[in-house]
Amino acid sequence: MQPAEPLLLSAPAPRRWYSLVALLLLAVLMVQARLLAPYWDTRNVQAILTWDAMGYYLYLPAKFIYHDVRYLRFVPDIMREYGPSSSFYQAFPAPGLTDGTLVMKYPIGVAVLEFPFFWLGHWAAALLGYPQDGFSAPYQVAIAFGGIAYGVLGLAVLRKVLLSFFSDAVAALTLGLVVLGTNYFQYAVFDAAMSHTYGFTLYALLLWCTVRWHRRPALGWAAGIGLALGLLVLTRPSEAVAVLLPLLWGIDSGAALRAKGQLLRRRWLDVLVLAACGAVALLPQLLYWHALTGSFIVYSYQEQGFSFLHPHLREVLISFKKGWLVYTPLMLLLPLGLAALFRQNRGMALTVLAYGAATLWVVAAWDIWWYGGSFGQRAMVSSYAALSLPLAALLAWCWVPGWRRVVGLWVLLPLLVGLLDLNLFQHWQYMYGIIHPEEMTRPYYEAVFSKARLTQDDYALLDVPTRIGQVTTHFSRRTLAVLDFEGQPPADDTGISRERGSSSGQSARIGGGKQFSPPLVVTVGAAGLQPGSWVRASGQVYSDWGAWNDQLVLAVERQGKSVQYHAVRLQNNGCVNKAWNDIWFDVPLAAVQPTDELRVYGLSNNGSVAFLDNLRLELLTPQPTAGVGH
Repeated sequence: MQPAEPLLLSAPAPRRWYSLVALLLLAVLMVQARLLAPYWDTRNVQAILTWDAMGYYLYLPAKFIYHDVRYLRFVPDIMREYGPSSSFYQAFPAPGLTDGTLVMKYPIGVAVLEFPFFWLGHWAAALLGYPQDGFSAPYQVAIAFGGIAYGVLGLAVLRKVLLSFFSDAVAALTLGLVVLGTNYFQYAVFDAAMSHTYGFTLYALLLWCTVRWHRRPALGWAAGIGLALGLLVLTRPSEAVAVLLPLLWGIDSGAALRAKGQLLRRRWLDVLVLAACGAVALLPQLLYWHALTGSFIVYSYQEQGFSFLHPHLREVLISFKKGWLVYTPLMLLLPLGLAALFRQNRGMALTVLAYGAATLWVVAAWDIWWYGGSFGQRAMVSSYAALSLPLAALLAWCWVPGWRRVVGLWVLLPLLVGLLDLNLFQHWQYMYGIIHPEEMTRPYYEAVFSKARLTQDDYALLDVPTRIGQVTTHFSRRTLAVLDFEGQPPADDTGISRERGSSSGQSARIGGGKQFSPPLVVTVGAAGLQPGSWVRASGQVYSDWGAWNDQLVLAVERQGKSVQYHAVRLQNNGCVNKAWNDIWFDVPLAAVQPTDELRVYGLSNNGSVAFLDNLRLELLTPQPTAGVGH
């Protein structure tokens, strides 16, 4: 017996092409956004084929240009010419081999899907006179728009899935919510060389084939399910949870489970074809591993792994560092959507719930749960194809004439507008460096919330958890000491240099092998400081291309040992290259003693070359009517 066909959640009205128009408008918006923020500077870590995206893509030039997938001897030249990442971490020495064989860290699936656009870029490079090295501008442009093309394809297929269950208007609104209300836009447009937009499209294809097979089983749809599953695993192995969607589809009771089992036994050939197609999709990865190492299975993430018994659920969901619900607040509506879906189609609701829970568990179990530099939880982006179904169900529930539509117009609609506005503004903040891609904290998030322009007081909260507000009007500032490096002879061992100077002719150079600047030293007792006193450490920094990995440090030392330590970065989004920038931060002193020394100095952690001048330490004293802020 075949499982019953799921009921339409909102019976389709005569087609008015709302969803098609929405799809076309969203596609134009995605292309336009890419053109407005191109990052075509290929010699920059913000280019397309950089960091992890380079790792996904590297198979293609290695195989088809350099014919060297084993040793990757061309990589040093690429690193030197284009600087796609700070170090080459995208491959590692093959375990058990000593001949220099390197194994790619990232799976081959994205490269397989990028293949047509790689060749388009290769052809364009020859036609336009660019180096055919795999990383010149034509390759970057081709891969960028190739990712957008896959993203639009995914939305087009998702539209067909939605129209199978919902009205045209609901489908149109749902597509808009996915693109404008989530971090999908970032990974379908600006980071389209990553795996997430490809995963989203493969999930949409998986859903479409699953729906079609359950309505009218056929070998073609079974093959599509198998290929989609195989390619999902080939793209990101953790997407193996996708098997839950076709496996559980339509099961809402014991009777439905038995009927599904009977259907699978009766359609055993479909199951066989599905498994065969999935295995064929996995072959490129298995053959690659075997050719290099002699083993069909290689764990390529080395020391990185999962903690399935102790997932980081709280951090993944609500942390200010990278909480999914903080940076994609639209997903707060998922429980309501699942409730609406459950009332109208239990089988679909239970399937999406099981898949969503499994996906969240796997994402949270990854030890690097923040997934590096990203906007929100990027690992959840591919799941939005399936999670769009409960969102559509919520819209459909509010579409019914009567009191439900009143709730939709007066409650849900304003809520959706607010959530979309928050998402888009936070995305804008991310694009302009206000939301940090990796190091957000609660104090910093609260300080920059709704802000379009920041001050150094705001930026300092990335590194120190405290500050006092309105220093200029509510606190008196007494300078305790200043170090301007004047009157000291220039020398390599001290870093004092005449290359740059803020208000004078000398400064201290850090970076490029010089780790510390000369310190500004103040004794606690001589300065009249007490435990709980607030002090400001400040200085001026100059760098040609950013003082990356350099810091301004305030340390309290007692008998040569540090008892209190604070440091802020010397490079933030407010800094201007080739100019002097003011950096400062405010901290309270702990249980200091009169003989303790306060030291203010520059520190370079293998960072860029930068020049420091006018190191200063000030005591901040509240005015009689002022109070210390947060």
